[in-house]
Amino acid sequence: MNIRKKIHLYLTVSVLLISIAINTSIYFLFYSITTNDKLNHVQLQSENIAAVLKPVTNEKYIHEILNSRLPLNGMIRVVNEESHAIITITEDEKLTKFKPTFNNSQTVELKSINGIQYAVSNFPIIWHNGNIMMIEVTASLASAYESLKILKLVLTVASLIVLIPSFLAGRMLSNIILKPINSMIETMEEIQRKSIFKKLELKTQSKDELYKLGSTFNKMMDILAKNFEKQQQFVSDASHELKTPLTVIESNASMLKRWGMKDQTLLEESVDAIYSEAVRMQEMTKQMLMLANHDGEWNLDIKKVDFVSLSKETSKLMKNAYGRHISVCTPFDRVIGNADMQKMKQLLFIMLDNALKYSTLPVELNVGYEKDHVFFTVKDYGIGIPKEDIAHIFDRFYRVDKARHRETGGTGLGLSIAKQIVDSHEGSISVVSKEGEGTRFTVILPI
Repeated sequence: MNIRKKIHLYLTVSVLLISIAINTSIYFLFYSITTNDKLNHVQLQSENIAAVLKPVTNEKYIHEILNSRLPLNGMIRVVNEESHAIITITEDEKLTKFKPTFNNSQTVELKSINGIQYAVSNFPIIWHNGNIMMIEVTASLASAYESLKILKLVLTVASLIVLIPSFLAGRMLSNIILKPINSMIETMEEIQRKSIFKKLELKTQSKDELYKLGSTFNKMMDILAKNFEKQQQFVSDASHELKTPLTVIESNASMLKRWGMKDQTLLEESVDAIYSEAVRMQEMTKQMLMLANHDGEWNLDIKKVDFVSLSKETSKLMKNAYGRHISVCTPFDRVIGNADMQKMKQLLFIMLDNALKYSTLPVELNVGYEKDHVFFTVKDYGIGIPKEDIAHIFDRFYRVDKARHRETGGTGLGLSIAKQIVDSHEGSISVVSKEGEGTRFTVILPI
């Protein structure tokens, strides 16, 4: 069963059940009011008859009084203590077959005689001869119940008639609800069929959940399209970056195949070139695989890290590798933060390596606290980065033409990895640079 039919069914059934419940309550309310009103009327009538008969001693006059007060389709009896009716006034002979029962207390009740409901009221009275008698007044509820039958019929018809607007309302509601959903399904099918990223047309800017659903779908399409473009760009850039070393390896291998075995100098040059490009490809592949991992898949080992000690240790290793001076500046003996030590070491390696490649002067590494954060800054006095390129330096495979060329051995992935490491620690990385004066990278991490 589709959603449209479910809405029709559930709404119609719900309205029908509510209507039945309300109409049933109305019926029983009127039934109770009608019955109680009739019982009260009969009880009051028996009291009035007893009050009128109390001073009367003439039997003929007693019959006249009882005849004048006889209920329609009812009966009035005077019953003695032996439960015998000494006087019976009625126009319906079948009521006389109903055996009287003497009761010395006032009562009122409903009784069924031949399937017809009657209100019966008993009222004790001292007869003119001094004996205790009981006035019994019986009144038929047939006319009142006929009105209730008409009411029942009206309420039943009303319950059935209400199904028509409920069905139409269900149809209208299902159209309102399912229209954007059907539009979304059609759009998804078109995306699947044509392999495109298409958004829904939101004609009215309402604030309901359906508009939010469509708006969220469009935002999702924007994200998917953006990620798809990034993926295509990544594949294109990776293919472009791998093309050159593969070409170098292929050309040198071809020369070795033709002349290299006879020319020792050519053999050594070709082997060196092939080895160099293979090492560069290996490093590039390793970095691309690292970037391919989502932040949540890095499995960070968060521990207390002393950034002063880590900075000095990393700087010492870079000094030995480059033979260049790196100064670690901090007013603190220890700067403690929560981080993955290996990832922080890798981050420092990338930033220091980047600074040393594009500067011949000493590099500064500053470590400290800033409010409730840990920060470290790597500053060089090199060639700097053009203003128009700063916004792109964290993009994969991006190189600044004036600084990042193939001679440095870079792949254009280092700063992308650095940013991903910082993002995985919920930190931030920023850069300030001026051409000809140098560059300063600052990393801020929550303590």
